[in-house]
Amino acid sequence: MAHKINSFKEIYNQIVESSGSVKPKLKKSLLLLTLSAVAQGYAYVCFYPIFETLGKNINESHIYLWTGLSFLLIFISAVLRWIGQNYDYSGYSSLAQYELRTKQGEKLRQVPLELLSRKRSGQWSSIIGSNVDEVISYSMTVCSLMIYALVIPITVGLLTFLFDWKIALVILFIFPCIIPLYRWRKPAFDRGMDYLNKVHSELSAESVEYVQGLPVLKLSNNSGAKINRLFDTIEKVKSVQIIGHNKGTKSNLIIASAMEIGLLIAVGVCILFVLSGSSNAMLITALMIIIIRFAEPISNFIAMTMFFSLLEAGYQQIKKMMGIQALTYPQICKSPDYYDIIFNDVCFKYEGNKSWILENINITIPPKSVIALVGESGSGKSTITKLVMRYADCQKGSISIGGINIQDISQSELMAAISVVFQDVYLFDDTIMNNIRMAKENATDAEIMEVAERAQCHEFISNLPLGYQTRVGDIGGNLSGGEKQRIFIARALLKDTPIVILDEPTSSLDAYNELAVQRAIDELVKNKIVIIIAHRLSTIVGADKIYVLEKGRILEQGTHSELIEHAGKYYKLWDAEKYINEGLDKIHD
Repeated sequence: MAHKINSFKEIYNQIVESSGSVKPKLKKSLLLLTLSAVAQGYAYVCFYPIFETLGKNINESHIYLWTGLSFLLIFISAVLRWIGQNYDYSGYSSLAQYELRTKQGEKLRQVPLELLSRKRSGQWSSIIGSNVDEVISYSMTVCSLMIYALVIPITVGLLTFLFDWKIALVILFIFPCIIPLYRWRKPAFDRGMDYLNKVHSELSAESVEYVQGLPVLKLSNNSGAKINRLFDTIEKVKSVQIIGHNKGTKSNLIIASAMEIGLLIAVGVCILFVLSGSSNAMLITALMIIIIRFAEPISNFIAMTMFFSLLEAGYQQIKKMMGIQALTYPQICKSPDYYDIIFNDVCFKYEGNKSWILENINITIPPKSVIALVGESGSGKSTITKLVMRYADCQKGSISIGGINIQDISQSELMAAISVVFQDVYLFDDTIMNNIRMAKENATDAEIMEVAERAQCHEFISNLPLGYQTRVGDIGGNLSGGEKQRIFIARALLKDTPIVILDEPTSSLDAYNELAVQRAIDELVKNKIVIIIAHRLSTIVGADKIYVLEKGRILEQGTHSELIEHAGKYYKLWDAEKYINEGLDKIHD
């Protein structure tokens, strides 16, 4: 569980730490705001000698002197406050937001992809977007309210000792009573803000998924069910907000009422001092005016205490994210001189799971060989390929490339050695040229066109109105799955890695696109280590070795002919596929 921020000091520390390189600017602004509050407190205290002078009919020059000093202090306070607010006016808070988001982006780059995949994209968007906005945007508002609500009464209370120690003690006794009241309401408010953040994150995730999946949902005539889920989440957010508003309003009223009663008690006690003859009546009159003046910042502070919980919730989300254990690398990483892949007694389970997803996996993939992974959904095929890419680290055993443990290879070098072609490829909203160039930033246009030719996509790209300069976002809906696959394969060809992972990209394509994509893949896999996640056994007959997985274990291994001769699990799968294909052939006939 995230560490709970439970004091003003910790809130201050969090605000300062989140400001990054502009921390000195923030500290300067907070210092100026504090001095502004002190000056304002001094200005209020000037009412004591003014009223005392009025009561004693002393020389008018004293009144002018103290009144002038009061106005001067108010002016100084206003100037200091104006300069102090410069942190917001000059865009430093925007710079702090930029730096915090950049740090989060860098953290995301270091986090195991297995952990990233646990949250939906909308939830990460919420953490990087709205949480940062809440933390940075409200920080100066909260600090300003806190400073004026605390510093002015303390300044007034301390300076009142110069005039009447009994009244000073009453003032200093009343205002600390806010803190227990604040702490009383805080746990419930924190729980409410945590839950509100959770449902907001759910809403963000549901919204992103609904918009992204709308074309598929409409085609499947299932948009109604999904929109109902979205509406349910919106309803949940509304309910949480209403409950939070009702409870927050009641607790704020209780605290505000307690504060007002406290002020009345303070005035009443001071009146008793006057009646007993131990205090000056004019000082009490001045005190009443002062109380009216600094009651405003205190009331604002009470009304805005919800922002403390909002800040805390935002900080906790950011701290959780920044506290995720990143993949570790040695100070000096190693580089393989050749490329083979060896799984040595690998066991793996996801964090929080008790059972192994993979258990005692031993696989040897020699250089320039083709292996296939076969098994039912959930058998561990994709997990094996993810471990090769170091989506996560195995808990037992080791995985090596070229005789070097992949944990000793830098992330950039490991990624530079592997290309992956998925069934569902993702192209960025940029030109086709730049989408392919992502694999090699300094590639020339001629190099890109050459790999496009090899990937069987040059012809259809050239027929587009803007050719290679066509933006994918403008025509994304007009590109077939096979065309997207070929653009993606062109990118992989340009990358030219020694290891290629194929999630059988032709399994869902029509005959024409399947032939074109297969030709592109044939170009891609020449003289490479190839790992195929097989969905159709007919495509892996020529593999150097086939591994049959069941419930995270290797059940069988061998060539196609060896496994058929063994007449085990693979043979049954092959026989079932053959039966289905024969049935389809009869239907077509």
